[in-house]
Amino acid sequence: MASPDLSVVIAVYNEDPRNLVRMLQRLEEILLAVSIKYEVVFVNDGSKERTSRALRDIAGEFPYVKLINLSRNFGQQAAITAGMDHSQGRAVVNIDSDLQDPPELIPKMMELWKRGYDVIYATRSTRKDSIPKRLFAFLYYRILSAVSAVEIPRDTGDFRLMDRKVVEALRRLPEKKRFLRGLVPWLGFNQIGIPVDRGAREMGESTYTIRKLLRLAFDGILAFSVAPLFLIPVAGGIVCAIGLLVLAATFGVAPAMQPYMLITAAMCVLSGVQVLAVGLVAIYLSTALEELRGRPVYLVQERLGRAFESDSRLPEIRETSETSTEEDALTASVR
Repeated sequence: MASPDLSVVIAVYNEDPRNLVRMLQRLEEILLAVSIKYEVVFVNDGSKERTSRALRDIAGEFPYVKLINLSRNFGQQAAITAGMDHSQGRAVVNIDSDLQDPPELIPKMMELWKRGYDVIYATRSTRKDSIPKRLFAFLYYRILSAVSAVEIPRDTGDFRLMDRKVVEALRRLPEKKRFLRGLVPWLGFNQIGIPVDRGAREMGESTYTIRKLLRLAFDGILAFSVAPLFLIPVAGGIVCAIGLLVLAATFGVAPAMQPYMLITAAMCVLSGVQVLAVGLVAIYLSTALEELRGRPVYLVQERLGRAFESDSRLPEIRETSETSTEEDALTASVR
């Protein structure tokens, strides 16, 4: 059978089932009105029973839905990767399950795609998140833009449309720790941004904790910038300058205090620089170690949905080509 025009990839982790149903309803209203043949690829990233049961019901009810159940929680970027690997559309849209990014923007993305653009990403002109989250996002994107070796669009999340050739190019990249907001701009192709007003979450609570946001932020900086490594000699120069100032100031106080102050200041400053330098190098080495281990980006527990039966071909699943014999047996057992 012919491939669909569009695949909509939705990574899900403990999402409110009402949002999942509402997402499908809004997609139907939008895409059927413009006569787009589409499929929806849900990726269950180790959700709890309530969300997992709702996804199973959805996969059994809607003929255009694919459900990928991962063996555990691998994180949003890995879940999105799994969804793209299982997609068949000539264009692929990734969108969050919380409906903060409006699916009503998809037809406009499709129009730009038909005009020759390979990647259409949504730039958040306004967002109705909490003040701390908005402040964190504002600072993060500007710091990342300043230190990154790749021009990463500011205020841009994972809501984007990609042509099939971009998806296939992205699949060929060997990174295990994937930061898609940087990898997609790195690929090049013909890209354009469109503004979007990011709404507030209507139902349920966000599962993106501060810890996860910080981890994503570090992943982006580590993957696309070596600037922190160059900060080490800069910090060393600053510390040397401070040491000289402390030395000069020491001779202006009581002579009895001079040796004590000098030794204490020197030990504190130099120890701090050493710990900072070793820590930065350790972070980069830990990232390199994860890549050298060669573990798969994700593992599939099962695939459900009648939409799989209409595939003209099954995708080459990422984990089968990168795992050990035991992992191959696990994957084969769930097929």
